[in-house]
Amino acid sequence: MPPDTLLIADELHNLGSPKVLASLDKVHLEKRIGLSATPNRKYDELGNLSIEKFFDDKFPFTFSYTMEQAIKNKPYALTPYKYHPHIVYLGAAELEEYIKKSKQLLIYFDSKAGNYKACKEVEFLLLERKRIIHKAQNKKAVFKKIIKKEFEERGELKYTLVYVPEGVDTDYSLRDEHIENTEESNLIKQYTKIVRDTDFSIIVQQYTSKTKDRDKLLENFASGETGVLCSMKCLDEGVDVPRAELAIFCASTGNPRQFIQRRGRVLRLHDDKTYSVIHDLIVIPKSNNSSTYAMERNLIKKELERVVDFSSLSMNKTETYNTLEEVLDYYNLNLNDF
Repeated sequence: MPPDTLLIADELHNLGSPKVLASLDKVHLEKRIGLSATPNRKYDELGNLSIEKFFDDKFPFTFSYTMEQAIKNKPYALTPYKYHPHIVYLGAAELEEYIKKSKQLLIYFDSKAGNYKACKEVEFLLLERKRIIHKAQNKKAVFKKIIKKEFEERGELKYTLVYVPEGVDTDYSLRDEHIENTEESNLIKQYTKIVRDTDFSIIVQQYTSKTKDRDKLLENFASGETGVLCSMKCLDEGVDVPRAELAIFCASTGNPRQFIQRRGRVLRLHDDKTYSVIHDLIVIPKSNNSSTYAMERNLIKKELERVVDFSSLSMNKTETYNTLEEVLDYYNLNLNDF
């Protein structure tokens, strides 16, 4: 292409992936615009620096449009929403395993700085502990209650997105695509069954990397022929489902890119939608173990950053404190501190 061609990179955070980085130096076009709702690649400083260098720009960027502006400024770009966080506690066996991993991590934890020593041992133990949080069995019971309540109030479950907990591989931040393994496929089946068992009238489908004719499935969802889509990561970005008005987040990696992209899926504008509803499952260890209290508190603070971000822009933000009051008191936290 001629040198004065304008290069526009949508979802520019993907340019920081190892596959693409190797090609950036070969790009001769100097007129460059990058677009993204999530420009920062968490846990990937090299990728971030490479993107900043390529576009000759960094935070706060040439132009920014916030979520708040998108919801409140006319012409509206996103719909208003109600946000409902749900506390999920670990079961007895899970809590025992969680405490075991936490005690192993203690020797690597700096309580004053609030972080861990950078080493492979810490990465492994954190991943193992993260898996316990993601696959918490009590999530299913809470999810079942949410689905039942929404169905009873609405009389149906059309236009619903369900984000199922991740399985073995919980850190997708550095990958460009996701293919479900056997464990993850089984998790999607379990959550799909919970939806299907709620009422015989509910049509629920799985939206995964193995789904054939995805476009047709999305058409059926938009028309209401398919009421509920259960997915793991395939609906995170690059999929347009503006008719979606109810979303249930049963998992979050702690990576802001994930929950920002997911929130964006359900807040898209549609003529038949006045507002959206988001349910968010928050896993709390609450081990009552004094030796691991500081680490737990640090974990909860990171989880609550998402909760505060979601609730601060919601239509019902005053309800959030009542839901979290017990957890905030136990960990001596204040929502105003975030």
